[in-house]
Amino acid sequence: MASLTKSKVLFGITSPRTLEKIIPEIRLLTDLFRDHNWSGNQPLQSDFFKSLFNSDFYKGSSYPADPALAARDRITRAPKALGFVDLKPTIQLTAIGKMLLGRNRIDEVFTRQLLKFQLPSPYHTQSTKIEFKVKPYLELLRLINDLGSISKTEMALFFSQLTNIDKYPSIIAKITAFRYNAKRFTGSRKVYVGRCFEEEILNIYSEEVEEGKLRTRESGDDTLKKFIKTKSSNMKDYSDAFSRYIRATELITFQNRTFRLVISPQKIDEVNYILSNIDRVPTKFDSEKAFKKFLFSPKSLKLFSDDKKLIITKIKNLGQTEVDKTLDIENLKDILQLLQEKIKTKNIAERKRELKDRNELPKIIEVFEKIKKKDIPDPPLFLEWNVWRAMVMLNYAKSVDGNFIMDIDGMPLNYAPGMKPDIEVEYDEFGLIVEVTMSSGNTQYKMESEPVPRHFGRAKEALGKEMYCIFIAPKISEGTLAHYFNLNKMNTRLYGGKTKIIPLTIEQFIQFVSAGVKDEFEEPAKLQNWLEEQWQSNLICHDESVWSDKIRTSLLGWAA
Repeated sequence: MASLTKSKVLFGITSPRTLEKIIPEIRLLTDLFRDHNWSGNQPLQSDFFKSLFNSDFYKGSSYPADPALAARDRITRAPKALGFVDLKPTIQLTAIGKMLLGRNRIDEVFTRQLLKFQLPSPYHTQSTKIEFKVKPYLELLRLINDLGSISKTEMALFFSQLTNIDKYPSIIAKITAFRYNAKRFTGSRKVYVGRCFEEEILNIYSEEVEEGKLRTRESGDDTLKKFIKTKSSNMKDYSDAFSRYIRATELITFQNRTFRLVISPQKIDEVNYILSNIDRVPTKFDSEKAFKKFLFSPKSLKLFSDDKKLIITKIKNLGQTEVDKTLDIENLKDILQLLQEKIKTKNIAERKRELKDRNELPKIIEVFEKIKKKDIPDPPLFLEWNVWRAMVMLNYAKSVDGNFIMDIDGMPLNYAPGMKPDIEVEYDEFGLIVEVTMSSGNTQYKMESEPVPRHFGRAKEALGKEMYCIFIAPKISEGTLAHYFNLNKMNTRLYGGKTKIIPLTIEQFIQFVSAGVKDEFEEPAKLQNWLEEQWQSNLICHDESVWSDKIRTSLLGWAA
């Protein structure tokens, strides 16, 4: 049981980064350790993490010094807090957990459970310093709806302070004033935002500042400057976490160009239902048993999708005028889901049509600049999406498929599955996969040295054509560059022979795309020639540094 006493702001669930990742982890836990004791059982917790670390879906790069602690970090947060597993008295998969593992309409399952999350609860005892009284995800929905949109910075600065629903009017007022003053600030926005963080943190933690209690868990440095920096970073991390998790409901999408969180136009009726029908005040439970009964049940909180009449009305509004009213609600949901998939396909096709206009290049470069500065809600996801956009804009491919998942509005929702390349491009004579990462240094090498060539080999075998790979990162680490340089020279059966992996920084990829637009690229043979030249250069270059320089100098003229 966790205490809220040390918290003065809302805390988002930061592990795992995306909510969908808990699905295989819950399956692994309950398949291997169902009916075993979890609480206090460090050997079992360590065994679970070892199994997780060795699984195909885990993406961590290093084994932790305390695997039992790492296991608790994965299981006692999202899986337990959202009711998908019960850990007392023994490990059990709950009824709502079984629905999640069934993977049918998981957005609905996530919505139901996120809206049940409340502070305090029998899992989170009340603070002795401030009164928590809030359902965070419900209030975030309300805030986005009432304000029209919300930015990552506004979430970090102000939503994080919504520890009690009685503060809601003051949070609205603060965000409104923040926007008003931002437009009138004559200096840089970075300076303005920095001052706002300092002001809000000094206000939130006035007691700690006054008493000189400035040392944080993350650092032994007890200066006020370090205290403000650490608290600011934590608030931003929690903002990112709330953003990623609420996106799993698919009720929220990103606004084009600004990438602010907005209500999905396709889901406004569902959000209105939630805001009108779910009590804002956290429920008081007589016991943990009563709380679990509520939390674990698929029927204890009603959504728009639980009302048969509303589902029929929505189906008709989407163009299917004849609906068999004798169908049960699950069959009606299936019909609605098919209609929404058609809308999603149409929206993605429209996005592709828009990208055929090469005047979109400045907008694509603008997003890359935001990604490099991490001035965007989810930089790794948006890097996949923006590289896909750039490849679509270059045109003249038979297909350009991003394996990341998009929402109904055609905006990025989740990463490409672990067993697939991030982007697959097919031309008449050859294929190209594109792999991207925001990692750097030794972490980049550990995370990308094996999956990238494995994806290359599988794509080559599946397509049956000559295959190339472009690997993109903010900076190519020395280890990664050396690894691909040597791998490209070697026959590796697992990877389909010699790999042909060309590493580019984000800045170099921008140059590559810009050159294609400038020289009006329209002959795929020119692209294949350039890719082949970089690989042939790899074979004869003395070392990886020389090879990297040759790639860099070839970028501006490849499409001429």
